[in-house]
Amino acid sequence: MKALNNDILFSSLASRTLKIVGVILILAFLLDFVLLLFPFRAQTQAWQINFATQIIDRGTIPMVGTALLLAGYWVENVATNATWTRQAGLNLRFLVLVLASLLGLLFLLLAPLHINNILQARSEAIARINQEVSQAETQLQTQIAAQRTQIRTQISAILQDEQQVNAALQSPQIPEQIRNILQQAREKPEALDQIIDQQLNADTVRNQALEQIQQRRQEVEQRAQEQVQSGIGSGIRSLLLSIGYILIGWTGLRNMNSLPPERPNYTDY
Repeated sequence: MKALNNDILFSSLASRTLKIVGVILILAFLLDFVLLLFPFRAQTQAWQINFATQIIDRGTIPMVGTALLLAGYWVENVATNATWTRQAGLNLRFLVLVLASLLGLLFLLLAPLHINNILQARSEAIARINQEVSQAETQLQTQIAAQRTQIRTQISAILQDEQQVNAALQSPQIPEQIRNILQQAREKPEALDQIIDQQLNADTVRNQALEQIQQRRQEVEQRAQEQVQSGIGSGIRSLLLSIGYILIGWTGLRNMNSLPPERPNYTDY
């Protein structure tokens, strides 16, 4: 008899513990849900992506809480040899099953919305980096051409006067690069453009700059691709969560509706 009482006490403790932990997990998720809504910027794509990602990552928490809560009721019924009955009005089991159904609908809507936002964000990121690359290439070409034109104009003006040439070659205020161009152009004035390009290392500078630009583009595209893969994974998890919650909620509500009415002397927790 004493052993039986101990089993009943232990079962009661286990049932109460399962219920408490289940309720805490569900309430913790609902609190996170409310906090993630603020600051509320539902019209922005970044907010939608962040909100969906955070909610999906936490999606299993209320599912575990629901399972623990229902397990607590099951342990209680087994320990007391009671049968599940349909109670009049609202009760905790009914509310949890309704919440599961609503979460199933939420995750079902989040799955395509999140994937669509991720794909749009990738397209926008690639379009933006392509535009930046095009602008950077144009700006680079313009800078090189402007520098070449400026040097060519200066050298051509100096070459018109031999005295200016000698003075420039001997002047320490003239950059060494300009003096080298001037010296070579003095000997081969018809090859001035080639001499300028050679001294400026225009091709090397251009290639290095373009390589850096292309490297940045590849990094952006790689990050965008990783975000797409992560987003698709989150979308699939959201779909699986929706299936799980819908099965739990709708099946539970249907089964509760088929339960016998509550007996007058039976008190639910």
